[in-house]
Amino acid sequence: MQKNLGSMVKGIAQLQARMDTVQKEIAAASFEGEAANGLVKATITGKGELQRVHLDPSVMTEDAETVADLVTVAFRKAFDAKEDFSKSKLAGIATGLLPMGMKLPGLG
Repeated sequence: MQKNLGSMVKGIAQLQARMDTVQKEIAAASFEGEAANGLVKATITGKGELQRVHLDPSVMTEDAETVADLVTVAFRKAFDAKEDFSKSKLAGIATGLLPMGMKLPGLG
């Protein structure tokens, strides 16, 4: 019993170390989304913070509501890219450490 407990504690420590590494990798990454065939682009950090918005000058002839909608679409696509990247990185983190068939919540 104690051997199993020690093995489990070691596995948890390894899982935490992997998790910390992956979280740092995600936080350091940036993600871009675009709308209107690339005329509007949004870049966010791995923490989901907006870094940059690029508006092609041709978009500036549109009304404010249309421009705002395009920025929202670009931001949403960047955020979705970040989420997909995060899930893919975190999904493999516990491979070999969790009991067979056990999964981390939210990762499939």
